[in-house]
Amino acid sequence: MDQCAFCLHRPEPLLCWWEGDLRLEAADGPRRLLGVLSPRGTSLLHFVELGGETRTWPDGEGLVRAVTVYNRSSLPMDQVEVAPDGTIEPGSLRIEGRPAEEPVLPGLAAGGQALFTWREPAAGTSQVIGLRYRYTFSGEVREGVCTL
Repeated sequence: MDQCAFCLHRPEPLLCWWEGDLRLEAADGPRRLLGVLSPRGTSLLHFVELGGETRTWPDGEGLVRAVTVYNRSSLPMDQVEVAPDGTIEPGSLRIEGRPAEEPVLPGLAAGGQALFTWREPAAGTSQVIGLRYRYTFSGEVREGVCTL
């Protein structure tokens, strides 16, 4: 008989040896689990996830849009950019209440949040808001995107 449908041998653990650090990356949609596992030292695990919520209300002939971005990560973000698919009226953009030229935040602490607000023309359709972000993990600069 060449093969057997069942085996009477007990399962044995798989033993592994490696030198240097082992890197782990797991993804579930926009969420990431990153790790550096070291056989002789401390292992690091980080979660990376950006999210947010958007709100609008009428203001004269247009709308005011407020986007709150949440860094649910255990790593700080080096840069966060809000990318609406519509028009931002010139001079109306504010980040954390301060005037801004572009919807780009140069950094966002782990667990932090930031508020972006702007005026836009009144339109019948709701905007899709995208987030682009950049962070550093284990000396490597990485980028991600998600949609609100």
